[in-house]
Amino acid sequence: MKDGKILTDESKTSHAQTKASVDNNESDWTRHSLFLKIWVHVLQGLKILLANKLRTALSLLGVLIGVASVVAMLALGTGAQKAIEAQLASLGSNLLVLRPGVLNSGKVAKEVGSTSKFTLEDALSLKEAIPAIKDVASNVNGKVQAAYLNKNWATQVMGVSPSYVKMRASQPETGRFFTEEENQKRMRVALIGMTLVNELFGTQNPIGEMIKMNKINFQVIGVLPEKGASGFRDQDDVVVVPILTAMYRLLGKGNIDYIDIEIAEKTDLENAQTLILEHMTKRHHLAPGQEQSAFQIRNMADIQEALSESSKTMSILLAVIAAISLIVGGIGIMNILLVSVSERTKEIGLRKAIGARRSDILTQFIVEALVISIFGGVLGIVLGSIITFVLTMITGWATSISVFSIVLAFTFSVSIGIIFGIYPAKKASLLNPIEALRYE
Repeated sequence: MKDGKILTDESKTSHAQTKASVDNNESDWTRHSLFLKIWVHVLQGLKILLANKLRTALSLLGVLIGVASVVAMLALGTGAQKAIEAQLASLGSNLLVLRPGVLNSGKVAKEVGSTSKFTLEDALSLKEAIPAIKDVASNVNGKVQAAYLNKNWATQVMGVSPSYVKMRASQPETGRFFTEEENQKRMRVALIGMTLVNELFGTQNPIGEMIKMNKINFQVIGVLPEKGASGFRDQDDVVVVPILTAMYRLLGKGNIDYIDIEIAEKTDLENAQTLILEHMTKRHHLAPGQEQSAFQIRNMADIQEALSESSKTMSILLAVIAAISLIVGGIGIMNILLVSVSERTKEIGLRKAIGARRSDILTQFIVEALVISIFGGVLGIVLGSIITFVLTMITGWATSISVFSIVLAFTFSVSIGIIFGIYPAKKASLLNPIEALRYE
């Protein structure tokens, strides 16, 4: 009995293994058969599309232009966004700018800063009094005539504290920034923007050279990073010198024009504004309620957010415009397939009469749509990349082709092919074989 039981168990195991092997073979055959069927449909679709070269080329052109537009537009949008982000970085992080305001005396408005002029001590007192403040930088501005050998250029000069370099992301690309010791000694050292480099030095290295500003010699110790134009102002057309040098040797100013204030945490920005106004009101002995007109605080974070939102909106708008052209290409695919259904009505009827299923006809036409959209998508990505490169070379615009934009454009083109191919495919699959064979 035990031997019989063992034999029975072995036979059951053997039977289960045989069944599993058969199931696996059937599964492999089914997958192989499905792949073969799809491949046949692809070859058949290519053959039919090549038989109508002009019509296929026009439909392909619609998808190609659409995808190229998406790639190029997104590249322009992404490039513009990166350029804006670079400009935003130059504005500083968690930055407040405190300026003197205008106080009214009766009905007469006094001169800007006439009753709320800032001193260097004001800036230092803010850092000591308010824990949320990470750093401060005093600033003075003026206009000078900069000269080197026989060349001269009217430019803006900025006197700043050494902390300006970190707060305003102005680490020199060449050379160095001045130190606090050089500021205290009122050294005649300067950093110049790229516009000034081009106008005065051309291709010559300016580091170590002497320039004259208001007939006073300054040694160039660094070249500021390029920041581009902001509104009507060229941010690279500037000379930066130590603030004490600017005030007492160059511009003859006893007061500072504004104070850059860096807040440690972004969440403290609003509260810090209130504390700054309260502190300055007490320090300048102003009556309660006068601080709003006596001082102006500009929150650079608000400006950054507004610029960032504008950039995103522009990118979305460009993508939508490009997507419309891709949808037009999809309509072209649907048009060629509908014409193809009409021309191949007898063929469809014959195939159905000899055993072709509705799913076979449906798959055939969807495959044809996919062939057009895939080829159009690939060619469109290549064309879009070429257009982007040419635009950058000719116009100098900032562009950036990302993997995301390529994947998005290709996915969208394939989706368009499927969506606009479904209706003609469904129409073909629903044809009555008898009526189709009678069709003239």
